[in-house]
Amino acid sequence: MDAFFILFAQSAVVAFQAAWLSVAVQDNIRNPRLNERGFAAVLGMDMVKQDEEVYRAVSGRRVASPAVEKALFRALVAAEVIVSGLLWIAALLLLLAAFGLVGHVAAREWATVAVLGFVAIWASLLIGGQWFWYRIGMLPALQAHFFLIIWGTATLAFFAAGP
Repeated sequence: MDAFFILFAQSAVVAFQAAWLSVAVQDNIRNPRLNERGFAAVLGMDMVKQDEEVYRAVSGRRVASPAVEKALFRALVAAEVIVSGLLWIAALLLLLAAFGLVGHVAAREWATVAVLGFVAIWASLLIGGQWFWYRIGMLPALQAHFFLIIWGTATLAFFAAGP
């Protein structure tokens, strides 16, 4: 397949992730309470309290400080802003590479870093969620984070297609 089409498709896939994350960033900035509540519920292990045995065993991990909850949420949003920007830059560089205006190696390196950032955001939520046992009561969030990691990993694998 021609290098143009591969680079164009890679640019599109990265732009899709950039667009998705940009919408998430916009929601987290304009309406932070929508996700802050769920984030605080995970950190506070609110849903885990439903299972007394598990809660007794792991409740020492819970975060009960609103200031810490807010700081961690802001750090997450900052990471989303940075990665969203990197994804847009990477998508543009891949598109420019498709037209021969920049080198494809450099464009794919930027894209790899950006998409790895995308995966890292969701992996950190998955790992943090595991620490706070969010699989009890927050299964849709767990599933969404797994899906986003798979999406990012598939994109990284697509970079192996060349050119």
